[in-house]
Amino acid sequence: MQSISQLLDQYKIRFPARMEEKVQELVATGMIEMEARSHIRLKIAPGIIVDHIPTLNREVQQPVSSQLRERFSYAGSWQDLGEHLLDPVQMSELLHQPHFREWITMMREHREGSAPALYPDEQLSVLSVMNEENGDYTLLVWPEETAEPQVWRYYSQQEQQFVDLKHWLKWMNGISI
Repeated sequence: MQSISQLLDQYKIRFPARMEEKVQELVATGMIEMEARSHIRLKIAPGIIVDHIPTLNREVQQPVSSQLRERFSYAGSWQDLGEHLLDPVQMSELLHQPHFREWITMMREHREGSAPALYPDEQLSVLSVMNEENGDYTLLVWPEETAEPQVWRYYSQQEQQFVDLKHWLKWMNGISI
C-alpha cells in the first residue's frame, strides 16, 4: 500500500508528462506553445509541521490527521498546473475572500447535497483551489466518526467525493480506486 509521501512523489514525477498534455491542450485552443509553457509552473514549498487545520468557522480548528500530517511534512503548499494545494495560512486567508464566502453561500442555497449544504463550517476546510472565479475548490469534510477527513472536489459544476486524502491522491495520479 502506498504512503501519502509515495503518492506525492509519483505526482511530482509525473509533472513533465502532465505539463506536456496541458501545453498541447492550450496550443489546440490557439495559444502559442512558448506562451503556454510560460504559464505552467511547479512550485513546491518545503514541508512544515502542522498540528491543526483551519475550518470555515474561523473560531474552530481541526486536529491534523495522520494523512494530512504526512502531506504537510512533504510540502507546505504546492502549485501545479491548475491545482494549488494550500498550506494552513493560505487556507485561513482564503476564508476572508468575498468570492469564496459567496461560493459557500451559493452552494448552501442551491446545491442540496453539497458539502457546504450538508455540514456546518466547523466540519469544512479548504484543501485546494483550481479556479477561484469559477468556484473550483477541493474541500476537506470532517465527519465526526472518522479519523481522516473526506475529500470533496468541485470542478466545473461537478462533484467528486473521496473517502480520504489517500484515495484523492490515487485519483490524481490516475490510479483506479
